[in-house]
Amino acid sequence: MKNLLDVRGLSKRFGGLTAVSDISFSMKRGEIFGIIGPNGAGKTTLFNVIAGQHKASAGGVTFDERDISGYSSDAIARLGIGRTFQAVTVFKSETVAENLRRANVLRRRHNPLAVRSAAASEDRFRAVASFIGLGDHLDGVAGDLAYGLQKLLGVGMAMLIEPKLLLMDEPAAGLNPSEKREAGTLIRRLRDELGISILLIEHDMPLVMDVCDRILVMSQGAKVALDTPSEIKRDSRVIDAYLGDDYDFA
Repeated sequence: MKNLLDVRGLSKRFGGLTAVSDISFSMKRGEIFGIIGPNGAGKTTLFNVIAGQHKASAGGVTFDERDISGYSSDAIARLGIGRTFQAVTVFKSETVAENLRRANVLRRRHNPLAVRSAAASEDRFRAVASFIGLGDHLDGVAGDLAYGLQKLLGVGMAMLIEPKLLLMDEPAAGLNPSEKREAGTLIRRLRDELGISILLIEHDMPLVMDVCDRILVMSQGAKVALDTPSEIKRDSRVIDAYLGDDYDFA
């Protein structure tokens, strides 16, 4: 089976600063793939290049057997790459339902062939709300929701574009321990029940080690290691560059 995503020698420079340096990796369909590393390692810049927010300085990206190097973010979204962000990016003055309706409109813009009746669209976003646990909050104002629920709403909005690959930037950031466990469960359900492959950036090591099939470790823009969670835990390069000798994975 062909890979879903291939990143080939990707580099991104901002003037004299190299934020991402010669990064290569591949993702299989149905994989949950993690990217970890210290702040400033280049993780979000790498996301931005894959998603089309930045143009690569060198290298390229292939998604679903199509070279998407240089494509706009809109064109990449139309091909099936969705994204969530570390910060909450919902319309806080609007209801949960209105936020999800906006995402439905974006879906039609990204895929003009995906035309649904008003009733079918309504059913779709209600099903998504139920899936993420917001079915009872549709009439609530998004900005009044707890922070963790706002992050869930962001996931729901990304789901409505019906991505094949979802880029998740620190899905556990700002969550309490219980919410982090729920986030891990949701990530697995997105893959197992909906067939969405997941590429995530995360600092919460218990979550990363629990949900990811493989992990890329970055430091100062470069690849340090790429392996399974069990191997990453004991890789001396990762311990030296990021985790430290006394890191607790519990």
